[in-house]
Amino acid sequence: MSTQKIKQPELTKEYRRFLRERQVLRQKILLVLLPVCFLIVLLLFSAVIRTRRSSREYLTINAACESYRPEVEETAAKYGMSDYVDLILALMMQESSGAGPDVLQASEGAYNTKYPQVPNGITDSSYSIECGIQELKYAMEKAGVQSPTDIGHIKLALQGYNFGTDVYFSYLSEHGITSWSESSSEAFAQMASGNTPRSEEDPLYSTAGPWDYGDQKYPEHVLRYYHPSAG
Repeated sequence: MSTQKIKQPELTKEYRRFLRERQVLRQKILLVLLPVCFLIVLLLFSAVIRTRRSSREYLTINAACESYRPEVEETAAKYGMSDYVDLILALMMQESSGAGPDVLQASEGAYNTKYPQVPNGITDSSYSIECGIQELKYAMEKAGVQSPTDIGHIKLALQGYNFGTDVYFSYLSEHGITSWSESSSEAFAQMASGNTPRSEEDPLYSTAGPWDYGDQKYPEHVLRYYHPSAG
């Protein structure tokens, strides 16, 4: 019995030392793994961001729109818009992909005084470019665009081009809105549509927004094709 009384505490002491060593080992492993896991998560997040950016960067205008570049450059220079040729072509890509005579879909705009102000009323591509560039310039002046990289104000100008510049900017002024957001765009469209929702079965519901007026995501759609830093 006396031998057991001596050995039992010794075994307990060794076991406790073993537990402490195992706990210390776990803590060391944890200290090593935490930074590694954090680094892996950071690398994965960076890869996702790069992938998204790359997918946007590779959305370019097609050959049909590119064929209009010389004419767009000439007309843009006439109206002091030479710095925005790529933006105009991106807008053309969104509006028509370079197909049909009304390539900038400018028929319903204020600068069309020659053809019926109805969808696709313009039947001359040169006149569409002429009207569309003036319309965009007016919207950019309203938005206070300062340069080809002033994306925040360009978004406002593009939405004005789609919604109707005067009525849209009046709405922005009345509500103290100074930057574009999809939610404010939808709020305007709700008002302008007379609270008329799009049917969820309408293909435009997911692409252009829930209200039956214009494209409530228009700036993002145009800017997919516009990459001012690439040039």
